[in-house]
Amino acid sequence: MFGAPCPETVPVYYIVTLHTLAIVSIPINMIGFYLVWYQSPKLRGYKYCLCYLQLASFLTECHMSLICPGYYFFPIIAGYNTGFEIISSHLSMTIYVFIFAFEIPSALLCFIFRHNAAENISRVKPRKLYLEKIMLVLAHIFPFASAFAMWKSGLPDQLKRDYVKDNWPQCLEWLKLNAFEVYDYKLNPWLAVVGIGAVLFVFLVYTYGLTLGLHTMTILQKHQRSMSRQTYQMHKTALFSLIMQSLIPGALIVIPLGVCMFVVVTGAVGLQELATDTMFLVGSHSMCQCIVMISSNAKYRRLLKEKARAFFGFMTNKKVSTEQSQRGNSIFVIHSSGA
Repeated sequence: MFGAPCPETVPVYYIVTLHTLAIVSIPINMIGFYLVWYQSPKLRGYKYCLCYLQLASFLTECHMSLICPGYYFFPIIAGYNTGFEIISSHLSMTIYVFIFAFEIPSALLCFIFRHNAAENISRVKPRKLYLEKIMLVLAHIFPFASAFAMWKSGLPDQLKRDYVKDNWPQCLEWLKLNAFEVYDYKLNPWLAVVGIGAVLFVFLVYTYGLTLGLHTMTILQKHQRSMSRQTYQMHKTALFSLIMQSLIPGALIVIPLGVCMFVVVTGAVGLQELATDTMFLVGSHSMCQCIVMISSNAKYRRLLKEKARAFFGFMTNKKVSTEQSQRGNSIFVIHSSGA
């Protein structure tokens, strides 16, 4: 017998919405990659950082929205893989955590690059980057450590059955499906390691990154007179865009995870569907990040407007040419008939 928090079936709208987000996100991300890679010659090495950041978020979004979308059963820490069942749900979740975690080092690398670029304006002798290098190494260890802890957090089949039977008997039918997976941080503390470790490390890295961002802005303002207006504006725009790319899409991740954590901690069964639907926000963070990057860059906006005008102008001319051709054919047919 089914019952909250385990519905009889996965709602159709849930899968349709996630797939729709992915379909819309793909062309937007492709435009973003194109603009950064081919239309940003002055960015030099920084474009690799931006592509790294965008690729990490794009792969995360594709995995959770298109390849292996998961439907979750909060407050029980369980989910059903609605996508391709070529791998187990536990392995899919491990891969998801692994890819997701790379958004941290990629964002940090961008902040460090912008900070160093600003410092090169004010310093004659290059500074030793010991702290930056240590943070980057730790940040790149983080995805592997998170994935390892997530993999170790799995429960044996018998333990899963006993746990569900004792605590959530209404979900027993879902256990018959291979794509269903359940976790519990009390039965396996590795799950707590994933959650607590991720929260603490993300807070540390983002605090450090934003500190670098503020210091970068201070450097730019201090040495504004020694720079050309164009150079100053380029550094300022790049920094502002990066901060917005971190804060706005970050909110689309933090808010849903906060809602899910609240439902799990309080055991609010009635909020199961609401908590699960917040994954729509997470599934759109890459698209949002790309839109923020484009909209905060005047050159990208201008280029897209020019491309759009050229495209619609071409389509309009093509339509007019087709109509004129059709009129010409009609006149020819009339004259031929009269003859």
